[in-house]
Amino acid sequence: MRVSKLLQLRARRSELTYEATLTPSLGALIDTPGKLASALISEFDHLDVSLSDVSLDEGPLEDRGLTCEVEKLDASILLRADRVEIRFFAIDETQAEATTQVMRGVWKAMASTSPEVTAKSHSLLFEMDCELPTGSYGGALERFCRPHENLPKGTETAVVYYLPQDRSQGFLDSSFVLNRSAEVEGGVLLAVTLVFEGKLSGPDGLVEEGRERLKDLLMTLDITILKD
Repeated sequence: MRVSKLLQLRARRSELTYEATLTPSLGALIDTPGKLASALISEFDHLDVSLSDVSLDEGPLEDRGLTCEVEKLDASILLRADRVEIRFFAIDETQAEATTQVMRGVWKAMASTSPEVTAKSHSLLFEMDCELPTGSYGGALERFCRPHENLPKGTETAVVYYLPQDRSQGFLDSSFVLNRSAEVEGGVLLAVTLVFEGKLSGPDGLVEEGRERLKDLLMTLDITILKD
């Protein structure tokens, strides 16, 4: 009987993380965060964000960060001197506008306090902890990579594909990972990091572009994400 090459995964936990590396540094604002905190609150006050949702991580300037929680959109914003990071604790195509709204709001807040700041790069990290409808973790990954025959029986593997940059499309070095899930017993962690040139991309439309690129990669590798 011919074994199907298609790998089916059912996502049980999903997150999306947006990150932008910044130039020049926000160091001066992070060192005196009141102005930046006020700008963030102003952008998200319609979502009931207040001063109690903003906190400052102490430490050396390079480790210091300003955090803002946007509970109504299940998102967390972290601003550091050299980068901005936004975590969305669910990946849902129906929430594309909400994710863009948060990204746009953060950039508006930074522009109002430091208009000279731009992005060197944007990245999207799609993370999904998935269960396997059939088969085992080892069997699922064998189609991509087998452990060396001299390793002990029962050795399992993980898969990392490093995707090269394509300047013609604004893609920078990215990665595609299949690993053991720490959240789903016997499951698979799918972690895909897609990086885009800062000068060619912006928050508007970036999530949709990332989703399309992710779909293309999954199709290329014969991987299907099942929906309940």
